[in-house]
Amino acid sequence: MQNDNISRSVNILSRQLKRGLDIQVAKYGITGVQCGMIQYIYKKSKEKNVFARDIEKKFDIRRASMAGILQNMEKNDLIKREDIDSDGRLKRIVLTSKALKLRKIIEQEIENLENKAIKNIKKEDLKKFLEIAEKMSLNLEEK
Repeated sequence: MQNDNISRSVNILSRQLKRGLDIQVAKYGITGVQCGMIQYIYKKSKEKNVFARDIEKKFDIRRASMAGILQNMEKNDLIKREDIDSDGRLKRIVLTSKALKLRKIIEQEIENLENKAIKNIKKEDLKKFLEIAEKMSLNLEEK
């Protein structure tokens, strides 16, 4: 396999997964990106306050793009931003009751899509793929 095929293959797979999730969740008035963020905010907020910079880092999204996504989520009543006592400049991101109701549905839609993607793939092959993808990601993060 040529190195240029790695980028192309990963890019195609990524677009297929994104498009598939977008199609599945459009009926709920949300996007695939919003699904991932709702899941992340839900899980992380159990441990600590979640801020825009945390989401930017987790999803590798630039600040300007993140601001637009969060504004849209706020407009659609999926999140709210709340002041924290320790720093008036910071606002934590909190899921609304609407997002919390959608969370279980989102989880099921993501699971359905991933099950479709891994159909007919052996567990050991999938494990190896995930290990390699993680190593490649770490390599690309190195400065």
